[in-house]
Amino acid sequence: MITSADVEKLCCFRSPQESVLSLYVQVPRDPAGLREVPARARGLIAAAAGQGSLRSEDEQVALGLVAAHRRAQLGHTLGVFVCGDLGLSEVTLLPGGLCERAVLAVRPHVRPLLATLQRHPDYCIAIIDRRHAWLLAVNGEQVETVAAATGDTVASRELGGWHGLDSYHLERRVDELARHHYRDAAQLLAAATRRNGPEPLVVGGHADGINHLLAELAPPVRDTYAGCFAADAHVLTPARARDLAEPVIARWSEVRERQEVERITGPASGVRAAIGPHACLAAVNAEAAKVLLIPDGGTIPGYRCERCGALSLTGDECCDWGVASRPVPDLLEEMALQAAHAGAAVVSVAELPCGAAASLR
Repeated sequence: MITSADVEKLCCFRSPQESVLSLYVQVPRDPAGLREVPARARGLIAAAAGQGSLRSEDEQVALGLVAAHRRAQLGHTLGVFVCGDLGLSEVTLLPGGLCERAVLAVRPHVRPLLATLQRHPDYCIAIIDRRHAWLLAVNGEQVETVAAATGDTVASRELGGWHGLDSYHLERRVDELARHHYRDAAQLLAAATRRNGPEPLVVGGHADGINHLLAELAPPVRDTYAGCFAADAHVLTPARARDLAEPVIARWSEVRERQEVERITGPASGVRAAIGPHACLAAVNAEAAKVLLIPDGGTIPGYRCERCGALSLTGDECCDWGVASRPVPDLLEEMALQAAHAGAAVVSVAELPCGAAASLR
């Protein structure tokens, strides 16, 4: 699974000319469709060849990497990055469903990687029942148990004897021990949040245990809650917990995207916003963007000034009047990286009719 460090490492590769090939091609889940993958990859590369200076050797290396990895990665997307001049030849495994594309540029094209990091973040799973609590950390395909807690023994309510004072005291004791247990589990989550930062939280267990835990969470932890799933904690393995949590994280990510789009572009948003690529370019160049929305698909060719860093559609919209501007194949990616460098949040959106949008500082 890709990490932020991997993206930063790729962005360090830079060629003096548009000779870095970035290829994203989907591998079908059905093995019968594998024979079509090389042809699709070849077609994507051919469409991108006019964007720069692609060496035939680099094309063959990229196709060879696709052929070597396609059978082992059913249902995923292969990210392939090749440039013989820079000694770059890497394959990255990504979740399926990304937009296929090939791009020739002076550095690797990382927009799909940024979208993957956004929609598949590291997150925590809290598994809870009346006596036990486990905290799991999920990083891509890896899942690790990082903490566990066991409450005091809670007697059964059915052992109260006569329905009188003894039963009343036992029920009070059961409730008190249960509250302590959920409070301890909440403190465990609070400590993890302070240590690792605010990561999305998924809670698994029975409905009553989940509700009791949520009631005990401190506000900073409660704000990270992404959703829950029902499961019997005693038979739940870490791998199974991750499988149950993945759809929860996917829904959480999708809802957040829709909320950001509505908040910035909605008719009653009340947010100072830049709508459309041209307005967003101006906001990014002025470092005025607070949240930048970019679509998953499509690219917008444009220019970047090598002196002042200004991005433009025409190449002459900077203080140097285009003297040092050079073409870039995708202004959306340039905007995303430049906005993130200036401290803005960048959100990739599945469908964004306006092309790009940003809330302003």
